[in-house]
Amino acid sequence: MPITDIGSYVTTGSEFEAHWTDVDADRIANSLAAFALPDGFALADLSTAVAAVTAVITSQQSSDNALSIATSGRDAQKEALRDRVIEFRKIVDYRLKGSVYVKSLPDTPLPGASEQKFLRALDDMADLWTRINADSTTPNFTPPLVFADAYALAAFETDVAALRTQYKAVVDAENDARIGRKQRDALLEPLRDRFVSYRQGIEVEYGEQHAFTQSLPDVYPQPGSTPDAVTANGQWDENLMQAVLTWTASTNPNLVEYGVRMTPGATYDSNNASVIGNLTPGFEQFETTEGLANPGDVASYKIYVLLSTGNEAGSNTVTITRP
Repeated sequence: MPITDIGSYVTTGSEFEAHWTDVDADRIANSLAAFALPDGFALADLSTAVAAVTAVITSQQSSDNALSIATSGRDAQKEALRDRVIEFRKIVDYRLKGSVYVKSLPDTPLPGASEQKFLRALDDMADLWTRINADSTTPNFTPPLVFADAYALAAFETDVAALRTQYKAVVDAENDARIGRKQRDALLEPLRDRFVSYRQGIEVEYGEQHAFTQSLPDVYPQPGSTPDAVTANGQWDENLMQAVLTWTASTNPNLVEYGVRMTPGATYDSNNASVIGNLTPGFEQFETTEGLANPGDVASYKIYVLLSTGNEAGSNTVTITRP
């Protein structure tokens, strides 16, 4: 399998390991030294390099999951506090109608507002709430102001502090994910270069017509036309408690399988997509909770047409939010 995405580095590496193992077995059986690249890079070194890439890809998936969880937690807290702002505005407008506090009510922050703007609205609300609780001169109102569910200022301040902590957790998770991607990507190109060098070395050592040369794994997809992409759709199914993805069938005669790939969040990133499923021709539906473990989680998906030549094409992006 040629390199088509991040995860395929591991699959391609396994193919090169298997091929190199066969070459070395044949060479040793014929009293020849094990095959090595000009700088001494041997099969054991390849195995180490592939294992290192496997480890960083796995670690990056964990970092991406941590970021998704932190982001979902932050967004859930934002939504709950935004609802409190809306409720606060209604209560003040009703119970303290005609007072100066009604004119000083904070604007309800937009769901997508920046951290600074969102927290400023909450801080404004906390300050106004504190002033209301300290003021016993407003006609027909006896402080403190408490919501119908007994939610009080102290609870609100605790929730705002928790949101600040969650904002920092998201920033930390973003940094971890960013660093992890840099560390992962630093290993990918050198490994790919080793694949290319190995192919060159085998051809030089054995000639173009030898079985070892003819059976070399591909590094890149073979020349040929890119297949037509399929059209994908998807939604969250409350009965199945899973996302359901469907797509049109590919009619390409070289179709091997469909690959389902996912990235957390509302934007699909091909450089960081995870393969979450492979389906044989004839199957055009896939159910999953990948990227959607918790309510409020958002994930983006594409369906890839994968040909026997190694060529592929991705569908339109389907973004699903779990209710």
